[in-house]
Amino acid sequence: MEYLLTALLIATGLFLLLMEIFIPSWGLLSISGTACLVAGLVLAFRHGTATGILALCIVVVLLPTEIVIGVKLFPSTWMGRRIVLKGRERTGKDERSTDNSLFDLVGKEGYTTSTCRPSGVAEIAGERVDVVAEGRMIDANRPVKVLRVEGNRVVVREREA
Repeated sequence: MEYLLTALLIATGLFLLLMEIFIPSWGLLSISGTACLVAGLVLAFRHGTATGILALCIVVVLLPTEIVIGVKLFPSTWMGRRIVLKGRERTGKDERSTDNSLFDLVGKEGYTTSTCRPSGVAEIAGERVDVVAEGRMIDANRPVKVLRVEGNRVVVREREA
């Protein structure tokens, strides 16, 4: 009967430590799992040193194995599908945060339609674009040239008229 209790305590400890990875319990599951493992190992060593060492070897092998297998298999279980986020989906061209057409504006010239201190609006190549002035403030209706595009940020400098 004590062998069954020992095996049950060790199995419960291993299960609770595995669940700590997936269920936020603020450490309660890991404390309970560790206590079960320690209690099971103490009972195993009470039966004899050979039994205790065997139980310890089993725990040392099974704990990392179950964690690796659990992390690999958990997302495909019914509970895992509800908890774990799905993989990253490919975004279409319309869903990207960066507008690639802005890179075509580099080197083009236009004029500001509002004061850039440092951000504002300019009309470049016939379209209104949000821009950022490099350096100092640029007044409205001043000629500008696009220096570079950094993501969605179009950097301009005032051009001499």
